[in-house]
Amino acid sequence: MLHIPATRRRNGLLTCLALCVLVVSACSTPATPPAESANSTAESLYRSGKSALNRGDFLTAIDTFETLGARYPFGTFTQQAQLDVAYAYLRQDEFDNAISSVDRFIKLYPQSENIDYAYYMRGLANYSRGGSAFERIFPRDMSKVDQNWLRAAFTEFDALVRRFPDSDYVPDAIERMAYLREQMAKHEFQTAQFYYDRGAMVAVVNRITYLLEHFDGTTLVPDALALLAGAYSVLGQEDLQGDTLRVLAETDPEHPALPAES
Repeated sequence: MLHIPATRRRNGLLTCLALCVLVVSACSTPATPPAESANSTAESLYRSGKSALNRGDFLTAIDTFETLGARYPFGTFTQQAQLDVAYAYLRQDEFDNAISSVDRFIKLYPQSENIDYAYYMRGLANYSRGGSAFERIFPRDMSKVDQNWLRAAFTEFDALVRRFPDSDYVPDAIERMAYLREQMAKHEFQTAQFYYDRGAMVAVVNRITYLLEHFDGTTLVPDALALLAGAYSVLGQEDLQGDTLRVLAETDPEHPALPAES
C-alpha cells in the first residue's frame, strides 16, 4: 500500500476543496450580468415619473413614462403610466399628444377600471384647446375659440355620461357640458348679430334657427328670438315676425323687444 505523507494528504484535501468551491461558484454565478439595474425596473421607472408629475415637472414625467412604455410594453405600471402621461401632456398644453395617449389607452385596455377617466381626459383635452397660462388667470371667451374643439369636448363628455353614468367624473362632465352649450349658443348668436348689422337677414334666420334647434334652454334663447323677429320684420315677413314674438312672450314676458301693451 502506497503511503502518502500527512502533509501531502492535507495539501491534496485543500486542493480538492478549492476545486469544489470553484465549481459551486461557477454554477451559482450567472453567465452574463443582468441587462438592467434595479433602478430601471418598471416599478421604479413609474415611481420616478409619478414623482416628477406630482412636483409639476411635466417634461421629466413625460420622458420617464414614455421610457417605461418603450422598455416594458405590458404590465400594470405601464397601463397606469399611459394615463399619467396623457395628463402630463395635457398640463403641457400638448393636446394632440394627450388625446393620442388616451386613444392608445382605450384601444389597449378597453376593459380597464379607469376607462371612464380616459374618456374624461379626452374631453378635457379638447375643452382646454386654445388656452394659455394667462387665460387660466383671466378666463377666455369660449364662444370665440374654434367651435370644433367645443363640439368635440361636448361629444366626449356626453359619451362619458351615457356609457358610465355612475362614474365619479360625471358631475363635472355635466357641468362642463352645460357651460359648453351656453358658449356654443353665444357663438351662434354673435354670428347672427354680425350678419344682422350688415343687413344679411337670411343668414340671420339660418343661424338663429340653428341656435334654437340645437341649444334650446340656454340663456341666449330670448335674445335669439328677438333678433329673429327683427330679421323677419326687415324681410317683410310679418306673420313669421308675429309668431316669433308670441313665442318670445311665452319664453320671457318681460323682454324689452316685446311691443308695449296699449
